[in-house]
Amino acid sequence: MMSVPGPPDPVFTLRGSGSPITYLKFSDPSTQQLFSGSEDGTIHIWDLKTHRSKGTLKTSSGQSVLWMEFISSDQLVTFGKDGVAHIYKAADGSWKHTGEIRTSAMGFCGGIILRQDNLLALPSNKTSAIDLYDLKTLQKVRSLFDSSSKLGMTMSIKSIADSSQFFVGYEDGSIGLWDSKHSEILDRTKFFEECVMCLDYSSGANLGICGSPSNMLSTWSTTENQIMKGSRLEIKNPGFNDIRIRGDHKIFATAGWDHTVRIFGVKKLRPLAVLTYHKDSVQCLDFSRDNMLACGSKDQHISLWKIY
Repeated sequence: MMSVPGPPDPVFTLRGSGSPITYLKFSDPSTQQLFSGSEDGTIHIWDLKTHRSKGTLKTSSGQSVLWMEFISSDQLVTFGKDGVAHIYKAADGSWKHTGEIRTSAMGFCGGIILRQDNLLALPSNKTSAIDLYDLKTLQKVRSLFDSSSKLGMTMSIKSIADSSQFFVGYEDGSIGLWDSKHSEILDRTKFFEECVMCLDYSSGANLGICGSPSNMLSTWSTTENQIMKGSRLEIKNPGFNDIRIRGDHKIFATAGWDHTVRIFGVKKLRPLAVLTYHKDSVQCLDFSRDNMLACGSKDQHISLWKIY
């Protein structure tokens, strides 16, 4: 009888962050760099040729990095648990701090860039609200808030490519579909009794996936500005910190409290592999444009994988 192959090993691992990893972001493929945010507020810039840290950015408060995104190839925005967004610009081989937005938000939700509108969306100090900032002036332009419902804190947020629309996951277990251009909520659907810990959406596959502290994953699609519930997947162990759908829409990965990364096929939602390298909760994921998967853990290590 042919034996079933075991899970693959990482291509390589990155060590030396000195703090649990809280967010990961690949840079432009030409630079071969990975940016990692840590619980102590440090951002490491990893050279993927040498597998070493080539520099760090230090946020002011020393609190967890919740989110990072490139505004352009030479401009980076970060957001921390202290409620401060920092803007950096690459110049002469290093990253210089060029601006910041100070909010009073205190929570776990990151931010998004709405490129169609040149806006930055960040959680507000007002429960359930999202504040929109002009990316050029860094000034707040308006707030989005659904006054008809008690949704609790904003927990997760995801933009829709080439659109003014985006999804927000809430503490009450629901997900809202917002339109920033018209400042309105288009639809809202409840998926869990617990909070929405993480979510991702692929417009190419018209598939959204969300996770919670439970052992269930839920999927959805959108039709005419409505959220249409899809399948529910029961997983062996509870708790999800992050979900990422790969850019080619073929697979997605989940980061689990059980120290594992689970790989699923998008088309049939079938489990394909369980990656078991880490010794503590896996907190964040990112796919590169050439389909490398980076996984960051509370064990302070980053593992990199080539999957399918």
